[in-house]
Amino acid sequence: MDRLVPDAPDAVGPGSIRPAEPTTAAQRDRRRRIVHAAMDLLSEHGYDEIQMRDVAVGAGVALGTLYRYFPSKEQLFAHVLLEWSASFDEAMRRRRPERGTDAERLRLLLRRAVGAFERHPSYFQLLSVLEVSKDPAVVEPFAAYSQRFFAAVGEALTDTAPEDVPVVTMLTTSLLSTLLRGWWLGHHSIRVVNARIDQAVDVLFEGARPR
Repeated sequence: MDRLVPDAPDAVGPGSIRPAEPTTAAQRDRRRRIVHAAMDLLSEHGYDEIQMRDVAVGAGVALGTLYRYFPSKEQLFAHVLLEWSASFDEAMRRRRPERGTDAERLRLLLRRAVGAFERHPSYFQLLSVLEVSKDPAVVEPFAAYSQRFFAAVGEALTDTAPEDVPVVTMLTTSLLSTLLRGWWLGHHSIRVVNARIDQAVDVLFEGARPR
């Protein structure tokens, strides 16, 4: 699709209506097509450029039908993020090393997450949009996305004391978000992001070096 067509004004305000839950195989297939059409568009365009009308065209459904499944753009793309993260999570589980230290597993996980956002930068822009939404129908799938990543970090820390896992998870995910935001804004390169991650993991597991 060469040109994105502007939408007509939304019939409903963001968060005013929850998405319809599909109850039949045909409805589940239609919903899946909508989410995948939105994913295809996000692979080529920034979130702000995408119109709901374009998603409807890509999914082969009427615009009104799309809005019954996803009453707002944020609701739709929250589920796009969740679907995208599921494929990342599955790949991580398949490729998780069985040997090595917690530091090595954590470093690998964080570097792979960096690589995923480097290949799909529009998803980091999407994160920035969704994390400030107050719509419960956005907050819930976004929380599921966050918990999925927190769980992946926790699973990498097999030899770390259980009471320390939440702290390490919070520190590393916060650092990852901060570094990726700096990269997104053009303040530093992906090479710097990875170097800072490596340094942070070393400090966490070996302690800060004396002067």
